[in-house]
Amino acid sequence: MGPDELIRVAYVAQRHYRDGHSRIEIAAELGLSRFKVARMLDKARDLGIVRIEIAAPDTIDPELSIGLQNRFGLTHAVAVTTAGEAPKTIQQALGKAAAGLLREIVTEEDLLGFTAGRTLGAAVNHLEELPSCDVVALGGVAGPVREHGVEIIRRVARASGGESYPIFAPMLVQDEQTAHALRNDRIIVDAYAKFDAISKGVVAIGSWDPADSQLYDAAAEQGVADDLVAAGVVGEVCATLFDRDGHIIDAIDHRSISITADQLRAVPEVIAVAGGPTKTDAVRAALRTGLIDSLVTDAALAERLLATP
Repeated sequence: MGPDELIRVAYVAQRHYRDGHSRIEIAAELGLSRFKVARMLDKARDLGIVRIEIAAPDTIDPELSIGLQNRFGLTHAVAVTTAGEAPKTIQQALGKAAAGLLREIVTEEDLLGFTAGRTLGAAVNHLEELPSCDVVALGGVAGPVREHGVEIIRRVARASGGESYPIFAPMLVQDEQTAHALRNDRIIVDAYAKFDAISKGVVAIGSWDPADSQLYDAAAEQGVADDLVAAGVVGEVCATLFDRDGHIIDAIDHRSISITADQLRAVPEVIAVAGGPTKTDAVRAALRTGLIDSLVTDAALAERLLATP
């Protein structure tokens, strides 16, 4: 490589890693394609201009990970050792591991689906870069601050340098008419149109019994959570509810803003990120639905799953 090209590669690396500019922004500045910029960033790593530190593997339990993969027929399984079971400790550990897995398996050919949530928010904090791909929200936002969920989608897209397709709407609304109107909103239609093309989806798993889910909280505010738990709901993925045996309960489908169970099942790989003592039953049931292909969880929960007859 001559000095002129070396200078350009180093400049692109500085603009991306030091200055925080996306591949699209750098491409526009230099009159290049974003794919050319991506190749230059790869070259910067190959030449040692950029050095990326990878998390040490001593935070992952290989035996439990392989055990989960074999027991549940998973494409990928990561069991993360954590310093205790405090929610924030687990969220940060799982977020870091999930970010590492995504860096490993996402490609430029992917359309990446993503949900909001506390653990996935932690994953985004460790997701400095991804191969160039677009990112679409898998549903509206269940939490109280809608902008936070939308920002997660935008930050993932910034890491990939691709386009983002957020859904700036609640995941659960009061009635079918409101849901219908929102699904036909011009911006939301753009995200919905991408659902059938998603190649990898990243989801959280919410627990309803015991309650540890922002969607549960939204349902409780609308006065329907207790009835749904009484009907057997133990958890959710996106807005798809299910019971302990993994059977889908479609009680809120008509008023949810989210990818459907059938669409999610058609995604080639759905990666669930969930952990903590309150999530055991929900994660076990989610694995029975057929919606989940890969799992990132904590080692203690992995042990509980593997202890299930």
